Amino acid sequence: MFELCASILAADFAHLSRDVQTAEAAGVDAFHIDIMDGHFVPAISFGTGMVRTMRSLTHKPLDVHLMVDRPLDFVAELAALGAERVSVHAEVPGGPGEALAAIRAAGMQAGLVLNPETPLETATPYLPQIGQLLLMTVQPGRGGQPYLPGSNARIAAAKAMLATAPHPVTIQVDGGITARTLPGAYQAGAGSVVSGSAVFAGPIAFNVRALRYAI
Repeated sequence: MFELCASILAADFAHLSRDVQTAEAAGVDAFHIDIMDGHFVPAISFGTGMVRTMRSLTHKPLDVHLMVDRPLDFVAELAALGAERVSVHAEVPGGPGEALAAIRAAGMQAGLVLNPETPLETATPYLPQIGQLLLMTVQPGRGGQPYLPGSNARIAAAKAMLATAPHPVTIQVDGGITARTLPGAYQAGAGSVVSGSAVFAGPIAFNVRALRYAI
């Protein structure tokens, strides 16, 4: 299994419809939407309005990454807007358990996100609730960062840990994914990758082909 999620954080917002349609035609599997509140991470990106816009532009799955202090506040609206997957951070105040349960109850797939410094074992209590484990391979909150050294070993360790999960859990990686870094992440066990600049910076169709060819 391999899924390429195009992060719209790197798209040209003056021509968003064009970029989304070009990426979809080129073969991306899903679109990744980062919602940042300026508290959990310093940056502010999109609100739920971007999910509404994206739902009108594509029928591909919408993979929403909540970098917010209060993820539970977003769940009902994201479900109403048609998001398929919603991932929340293990590091949120009070823990992610209530938000993960709400995501599942709303009919969406729940994902858990771990920051680079968060031990993998933090995910263990939540494995029955999630279908996706998102490993950050950069520090969250800013696009265009380089892939962190040691990320492939961490992905491989996560794959070994997930062998005992009660059901299959996809490893997704986000940050610094390019045609150069993708092969190592994929071979280590990543089934889904999020790529922004490597998709949208330059000729999109060529970029998508290069990423797929890399594996």
